[in-house]
Amino acid sequence: MTKRSYTPYLFILPAAAMLIVFLYYPVVGALDISLYEWSGMGPRTFVGFGNYTNALKSATFWHSLRLTFLWVLLSTVILPIGGLLLAVLIEYTTKARFMAGLSRTILFMPMMMSLVAVGLLWSLIFNPTMGLLNAFLVKLQLMNPMEPLNLLGRANSAIFAAFVPAIWQWSGFGMVITSAAMMSIPQELIEAAAVDGAGKFKQFFRIILPLLMPTIFTCAMLHLIGGFKAFDLIYTMTAGGPGDATMVSALYMFRQAFIDHKFGYATAIAAILFLLIFIFTYVFNKLNDRVRENIGI
Repeated sequence: MTKRSYTPYLFILPAAAMLIVFLYYPVVGALDISLYEWSGMGPRTFVGFGNYTNALKSATFWHSLRLTFLWVLLSTVILPIGGLLLAVLIEYTTKARFMAGLSRTILFMPMMMSLVAVGLLWSLIFNPTMGLLNAFLVKLQLMNPMEPLNLLGRANSAIFAAFVPAIWQWSGFGMVITSAAMMSIPQELIEAAAVDGAGKFKQFFRIILPLLMPTIFTCAMLHLIGGFKAFDLIYTMTAGGPGDATMVSALYMFRQAFIDHKFGYATAIAAILFLLIFIFTYVFNKLNDRVRENIGI
């Protein structure tokens, strides 16, 4: 091998070494642990695929998986649409570029906050006794102060209430990505879509939206992966409650590992989630490729 042929590999060697040490090696190690019954300390007992079988037989696991799919569905649909709407409002209704840039900065700022801080903040907002939401509804005479609204304390509303902070925090991320994609669209198409009145948005969806679909799909894929890993926000706001109403798979895995000390079983759940993320990401990539082919990108 000549010097010229192996030089490029020297440049990627540091990144490859980091991936091997901090990604691939832990993944292989986790798959190994999933084949054992282990409390985290002491000897391990080999059980083969017993942990996977127990997970697939567990009603609690399937319940957590259904909640995870619900969270993923909300993430992949609402968050990209929220980002798209914010981008359209900023790019097509704000005339002054300074105000557009300021608006993007303000809307993006929640994403820079810690998920734990966001969870605590919105827990106070939703608090039935001293929360801002109830105070606001009482002020508007839309609610009886003696019957406060407890969204996080009700099983049928807790998961949706916990998702509201995710919309507030992550819509700005999709807005920035979509705004950047809009800036790359030829000015001729922008002007063709820039008509007055109700036809403005009709023209936008006919001319501009198809060109943004690859960006929207990419944003949705990122939120899909994040949805499967949802933990911090839900743990901070509800800890999985009331009951198991918000017990998503990541939180169920956490409880099995660090409360029940079933590290092998918890790692098997992590491996199942990893496989699901891989499958869904693969499907999204194929759909994204199909969309790009249809619009000629």
